[in-house]
Parts: sequence; C-alpha cells; structure tokens
Amino acid sequence: MRRIISLIITLASVTSAVSAAIPAAQVHIVDSLRAELGRAHTPADSLPTLCNLYDILPREESTPLGTRLINTALNAGDQTTALSIIRNQADRQMRSDSALRALTERAMMCDDSNDRKETLTLIRLIDNMRSIRFSDKDDRERTLKSYLKMISDSEEDDLYDRIAITHGICLLLSDGSGGDVLVSFMDSLGSLVRRLPSTAFSLRNVYNTHAASIFASTHPEKSMAADLHALADLDKLERYHHENGRIYNNHNSKYYTIYTRLLSNYDSLDSAKVEEYYHKVLDLLPTDQSIQESFNISPMAEVYHAMSHKDYRRALPLLRKAIDNPLLRNRRTRHLRLEMECAEALGDKTTLLEATRAYADALNEELADRSRSNYRELQVAYAIYDIQSNIGIMEAERREAVASMQRTVIIVSSCALVLLLVLAGFLFRLYRKNHKLAHSLYKSNLQLKEESENLRQSRADLIRTRDMAMKANNLKSDFIKNMSNEVKIPLQAITEYSRLIADCVSDAPSGEACTSGRHLARFADMVELNSELLSTIIDDVLRLSEIESSSLPIQAQVVNLRNLAEATLTGVQHRVKPGVRLMVDPSCGRLDLFTDPTRLQQILNNLLTNAAKFTTDGAITIAYAPTDDGNNVRITVTDTGIGINPENKEKIFERFVKLDRDTQGAGLGLTISRLLARHLGGDLTLDTTYTSGTRFVLTLPKK
Repeated sequence: MRRIISLIITLASVTSAVSAAIPAAQVHIVDSLRAELGRAHTPADSLPTLCNLYDILPREESTPLGTRLINTALNAGDQTTALSIIRNQADRQMRSDSALRALTERAMMCDDSNDRKETLTLIRLIDNMRSIRFSDKDDRERTLKSYLKMISDSEEDDLYDRIAITHGICLLLSDGSGGDVLVSFMDSLGSLVRRLPSTAFSLRNVYNTHAASIFASTHPEKSMAADLHALADLDKLERYHHENGRIYNNHNSKYYTIYTRLLSNYDSLDSAKVEEYYHKVLDLLPTDQSIQESFNISPMAEVYHAMSHKDYRRALPLLRKAIDNPLLRNRRTRHLRLEMECAEALGDKTTLLEATRAYADALNEELADRSRSNYRELQVAYAIYDIQSNIGIMEAERREAVASMQRTVIIVSSCALVLLLVLAGFLFRLYRKNHKLAHSLYKSNLQLKEESENLRQSRADLIRTRDMAMKANNLKSDFIKNMSNEVKIPLQAITEYSRLIADCVSDAPSGEACTSGRHLARFADMVELNSELLSTIIDDVLRLSEIESSSLPIQAQVVNLRNLAEATLTGVQHRVKPGVRLMVDPSCGRLDLFTDPTRLQQILNNLLTNAAKFTTDGAITIAYAPTDDGNNVRITVTDTGIGINPENKEKIFERFVKLDRDTQGAGLGLTISRLLARHLGGDLTLDTTYTSGTRFVLTLPKK
C-alpha cells in the first residue's frame, strides 16, 4: 500500500497546478486578464481569457474557475478546450468521487471522438488510483480478480477499455517490490499506449510517470526511457498550447520532477548529461515557488549532482534531510546506501554505523515487502489460471454449441450433396476417362524422364570410375617405376662395392694392408648406407599399408621429450653432411607428454632424414614448447636447406610425391609422418612463414 500511496503522490505532484500565491510580477497580468474578461460579451470572446486566467492563477483559485471554463467552452462549441480542462480538473480533483462523476458527465456531452475517449479513459485511470488508495486489502484482492476477468473478457479492438483495465492491474500489483508479473503487465500497458493517437498526451504522460516511478529502483533503464518519452510529450504539449493562445500554460513542476528522477540515475549517465539535467533543475527553481519549496524540503537534485562528482561533504547533510522525508520513503533504502557511501568515504564512523543499522532495518522491511509481493504474484498467477480455466470451460461449451450447429448444417448439406452427386455422376465418369488417359501420359513422361536421368547418372558414374581406375593405374605405374629405380640404385651400389671389397681383399699386398683397410672401411660404409636406404623404402611401404589398414597399435606412455629428441638426433647423425650442425634448441628444457614414443620417434626420424638430404650447411634444429592453452605440445624441425615453395604445402604430404626427382626415397616419408601424427591425435604441417629453409610443425596432445 505504501508504494501505491507514493505513486499517487508522485502523479499528483507532476499533474497538479501551482499551489502558491501569485508572484508580485504577475499581479498586473491577472488584473489585465480580469479586465479583459469583463469586456467580453460572448462565450467565444471570453474563452481565451478564461484559459489564460486558469493557467496563471494558483490552484486554489483556478480549480473553481475550471467549472465555469468547461461550461463556457461547451457553450462556445469548443469541445477540444472543454475536454482539455476536464482532464486538468480530473487531475486536481482525483480525491473526490462525485467530482469525477460530474466530469465524466460533462465529457459525455461532447461528440464521440478520440479526444473524448482519451478524456474518459484518463478519468477512469484517476478513479483507479483513488479507489485503490482508499480500499483495504480484501477490496484490492476482489478488485484485482475482477480486473483480471475483465481483461480476459474485453474486446481486443477496444483499446481504451483495455488500457484502463491494465492500468488498474498495474496499480494493484505495484503494492509491493514489483516482480516479473508487474513488469509483464507494465510492458503490456506500454504496448497499448503506443497504439494511441499521437495527440493522446495525457494518457501517455500518466503511463510514463507511472512507469518511471515503478521502475525507478528496480529497472532504472526502463525508468529513464519513460522519463525521456515524458519530456518529449511535454514539449509537444506546451508548443500546442502556446500555438493556440495559452501562453501562460506551463508544466514546470513536471519538468522538475522528471529531471530530478533522471539525475537519480547519475551512475548510468555521462558527465555532460548530469550537468545538463542539473542546470535544468536550477533553471526551474525561480520559475515556481512550489518547486523552490519542494527543493528546499528535499534537495535530491543537489544530492545526486554531488554524488556524481563524489562531493561527499556536500551530499551527506542533504541526504540526512532526505532520508526522513515521508514523500521519499519509497527510495529510503537507496538514500541510506548513499549515506553509507558518503560516511565511509569521509571516515565518519558514527554516521556509517547509524546508517548501516537503518539500512539493515530498511532491507528487512524491503525483504518483507518483497515476500508479500511474491505472495501477491502467486495469487495473481492463481487468479489468472482460474480465469483461464473458466475461459477454457466456456470455450469448450462454445465449441460444443458450434459443433451442434455444424452437425445440423452437415445433415442439410448431405441431402443436398446426394442430389448433386447424382447429377454429377455422368460428368464424373467422362472426367474419369479423360483423367486416366492424362494420368497414363503423365506416368509415361515421368518414366522417360527417370530413365533419361538414370542413363545420365550411369554415364557420369562410369566416367568417374574410369578416371579413378586410370589414376590408380598411373599411381601403380609410378610406384613400380619409382620403386624399381630406388631399389635398383642401392642394389647396384651394394653389388659394386661388394666386388671392390673382394678385390681389395684378394689383391692387396701385405705392404698395402693399411691403405686397403681404409678403403674397405669406406666401402663398407657405402654398403651399409645403401642397405639402410633400401630397408627404409621397404619399411615405409609396409608402414603405410599398416596405417591404412587401421591395424597400427598405439602404446602410449609418459615420454621425456628432450631425451627422445636427443636419441633421434643420434640415430640420424651419420646422414648429415659435413659442416651441418644437428642439435636440440638449448632453450628447451624438460617436457613430458603422454604418447607413443616409437611412433613419435618415427615421425622425427623422417623429418630429420628429409632435412639432412637438403641441407648442405647451417643447422638442423629440434625445438618444442607447450601451446598457449597448455593442452598441446608444439614440436618444430627446422633446417637451413633449400626450402619448400608455400604453394606445395599440401602436395608434399601426398604419397609418392618428390619435388626433386634426383633425391633418394620413395616419396612416402612425409605422408607416413602426417598419418602417424593424426593417428596420435595431432597434426603435421609446413610453416610457410619460415623463409630461411624449411620448418615442419608437429602438434600433439599433451595428455
């Protein structure tokens, strides 16, 4: 209930006229207008003067004048002005049920129009606020259920009626902390208000003021959006009145309330907006005594401006004044939080302790309110469910009635249909014959198309199969030719050097034993090298077959990567040309990973063997390091050889591919290495950014 009272006070403050004495500077204007009114002879002549008096006089004098002004406008045939004053009077006399009924009767005297609908709806909204404010808990519960049923029964096209009902539901739901159900109904109300004509300023102003107040503490972005819309509508309304001669009409008190509320969201505003809104408030102070009095009692604009600049010494005494203001009770929790912030920043422990205690009490009270609000939401949800259930029952009854009527229609229609069928029999038989003929032609056409498509597809399959067979045959021929050359050369070398060894052994005199020994050692090395090349080719072919058949076993274990790298370097040392350094990057320390050491060594051995073939000077280096995410290990084999064109970065991994036909090997090493890397859960790629030779990058999972 406290929230509803606070909301109504806010609405009344932003929609009421000035309740203060006329400033001395305006006395002569009032006298002049009264003199002008005395010279008027017709309602049409006196209407502009009465409007200006109504706008400039204080509330206690202008409100009684409103009744005369409405009668004058109706007598002059100016229904627009009459309805405008009726709306103002309804704002001012919201506490009087009889006054609202009289204003409704006056509005009903006008012609049916959007302006009259807006006025009648505004009176209903004000009556919602009045009746809810002065009702007890049980009455509010009954009213809420009644509104929920009304909104389910109301016509979709009766926009103004749905606005009044939804507004009443929102008011009842706002008696608490405001939960999702309230937000949902407020959003629905906003959607309805946006469908109103562009001139419906009063209804939009009520909604925007309501939304800004409701969402001020829970949804500041919605509150700010509502206030900005209200500012735009107020600007349009003032221009409209001034263009129509009501030069003293102003909404300064509304502007003051809106700019102050916008400043309350200083932490969501940039400094330029804070200063703009603050100076707007200061500019409004001298224009209206009631604004000045409100500012003196509750200088919240000054507080928010000070807080935005972290001027805690200026904000703290003003906050103490605002915390005990009953008109600001709905924002007391936030003001206590601001007081705690100021006291903590200033080191005022006494104030901080008092504010903390008060804040705890306020939070407990707010928690209790929120619990009541949640209970209310459950009640609303149950009421909605009950209404929907009743609607479902009524809908079922309606469907049964419709079904009964439909059965009657079906019986009558069936009789007529029998007659039509008899009459249509002959035509149907003729149509059937023609249809069968057309269907046969259609099926024949489909069969021809299908057979044509099958022939085309078969021809494409045959061409594809032929191409694949030719490619396989070419690969086989290349493989046989390559293997023949690769095996032939090592075998010839083995044969020749074997003969040389034999010749040296048989022909060497005893004096030449030492020299023959050196020759024999060199020849033996050549035999061993070529035998190893031949063995490597055969092993590569067998290993490729094993990988492709998916029978390659993986025996993972913890591997010391540095030890394995050094062992692999030792195994290929004899292949390196003189002057080429073979090493592990000195910056690489101990690094363990869980993988198959044999397969990893095969990959590194192939990469180092390739590097040794094409590197005549410089160095061949193994380096390794974990990746940024720590889940993988990146191993590189870098040489200073002739390098590889980036265009061939994928071609080199194809089987039997050799970029240099003069080099030894079957062109399977890189193919096998990539397959092994992927078999281990990683990948092998060429680093195309490295231009001083060749660098292969092996990535493996660490675990």
